[in-house]
This record gives sequence, C-alpha cells and structure tokens, in this order.
Amino acid sequence: MGDLLGNLEAYIRTLPKVDVRVALAQASLAGDPPMRADAEATQADRDLFEDEKVCAHQVGVPTAGGFTCFMDGMQRPRGPIYINSPVPILYGYIAAVIRTRGSDKKMRTLPGFHVVDEALYLPKKIAQQHGIEISGVTVVDTGDVDAIEHPLALAQAAHDKISTVRGRLESKIASEWVSRPPCDGWLLVDGSLQADYGEADIAGVTKSHSTQYLTWEEQQVALALKPGERSSAFVPIVKGGRRPVCSWYLRMHPSEGKDPYFGLIRVEIPRSSRALDMVDEISRWLLAERAPLSLPDSRWDKMIYPIRDCELYMKSLAPSHTSLDAQLMRLSAIAASE
Repeated sequence: MGDLLGNLEAYIRTLPKVDVRVALAQASLAGDPPMRADAEATQADRDLFEDEKVCAHQVGVPTAGGFTCFMDGMQRPRGPIYINSPVPILYGYIAAVIRTRGSDKKMRTLPGFHVVDEALYLPKKIAQQHGIEISGVTVVDTGDVDAIEHPLALAQAAHDKISTVRGRLESKIASEWVSRPPCDGWLLVDGSLQADYGEADIAGVTKSHSTQYLTWEEQQVALALKPGERSSAFVPIVKGGRRPVCSWYLRMHPSEGKDPYFGLIRVEIPRSSRALDMVDEISRWLLAERAPLSLPDSRWDKMIYPIRDCELYMKSLAPSHTSLDAQLMRLSAIAASE
C-alpha cells in the first residue's frame, strides 16, 4: 500500500478549519461484498447461437488440463470521509492478478501480471464548490453533470466508479495476456469478458445471475439443468448491440433442495468460427475444476479453486480493513486534537 492516506492526513493538517468525519462500517471485515444486492435484476436480450430453442445438452466426461492461467480482481473501498463538508470521499484499493498452474499443480503469479491501483474517489466539481481541493494524492473524479447533490447518491456514484475502474484494470491485464500469451493453454477469467478478444484462448465465468438473457420459459430450462448439463449457446445483446461473445449456462453441482441457482454458472468465450466446436470441451474443462472445493468460501458451488487462489493471493498483499480503519480513525482524530 502506498502512502495515500498519509498524504491525505498531511493535506488535512494544512487546513485552517478542520472537521473530519469518517464512516467505518461500509464493508464487512470478513470480505468484500458487492455494494448492491444480487436481487437487483435486469433483463437483456439474446440471439440463439445454436438450436431453434433453448434446450439442455450433456457435455460428456470432465477433462482436465485446458486452463493453465487464471485471472481475478478485487476492490476494497473504505469510507466515506467527509472533510469540512457533506461531500463523501471514498478510498479505493483495486487489484488484479493472473496466476498460472504449473505441472506440479502449484499456483504462481505471472511476472508483470499483478497490478494495483489506489486512489480517492470524489466529485471534483462539487467538492471544489465546498472548498475541497485535495493535493498530493491520486484523485478519481466521480462527478456527473446530472449528479444528484445528495451525500448518499454521491457515495453510491463513488462505489460504482470503483467497480468501473476495477473492470478497466482487469480488461487491461487480460488484453496484455492475449497480446503476448506467456504460456500454453487457456486463460480463465472470473467474470464477464470485458473486451473483444478476437479468437483468443480466453473464457469468462460469471457467478452472478442478476442480468438475465433468457425469456421466462427459457429460464426454466437453464434452472432445471443437472450437473454436467449446459444450455444452448447464445449471443448476449446489450444496449449498443450484440456482445462479441458466445455464452451458455452450465450446472457444476446438484441443486436439489437448494436455491435453483446453486452450482449454476454462465460461461463466455469469444464469438468466432470455432466457438460452437469449443462449447462442450470448455464445459468439460470447467467440470474437472470442481475439485478441490473452494471451501470455506460461501460461493464454493460456483467458484473454482484456482480463482479462489487468485483472490487469496491479492488479499494477502492488500491493506487489511483493520489497518485502513486505523488510518481513517487518525483522520477523524485530527479535528479533536486541533
């Protein structure tokens, strides 16, 4: 971790008037949950890539060895911090990593593929109107011409911006991997593919199902999938056009007696001339990744172990919630000492 919060403290001490307030309970000490509930669902469209209607397909016997590299990202927001105004300022720590699994089954970080970004997130124009012009630290502007000048809305905009920056960071290192593959095999990304990767050997796995691409009737087919079954492949359509991916749902673990989304993932690969020929094979690779389980993570039914390894690696190098909160408490103590 850099000395960003230390530099912020130095800036605050230069102010003739000091009133610093900090909210510390914005994220769980046990992890980094999303700021918005998974139940906040949206509906999108799709074009079928195979079959005349969505149906279930058996993918065959699990086969190991297709994936050799794995990518994940993390974000650790803290705050908001209020300095002499009701304008919320968020601290954001973001990281992304690509790890590779060797023939000895050990995971290692690829040189040059662990990147970190640390900044303060605030609406610059609104902050300036309140006399807040922070110097000596990296600041990301979260302002918008249509922004509602309400502290809660501004704080949510900052959280959204942190997620956007994380997506860009992940896309950047994935693109670097694609442009100069450092090893044989495919790269598996935790989440959707964020860019057009041509016909590169890259796949994405989405654990969240907040965006629904199937009709109500088609959803029933996907939710009824048995372990080792997948849905028909389709091309997601979002605002602005068709996404450059081929996607399908795959059941990793049995869901009887559990939530219908238990063990259900959505897979993406670049849309290309070979995409349909790869769908079953990639599904078999993913099924082979079910062991070892990603316990004790609560998302073990959808998370493969190498992705959990990436997550644990990044968290081991990130500033802890406790250390960040201690620094933030120092900021709030400045006013009391003046």
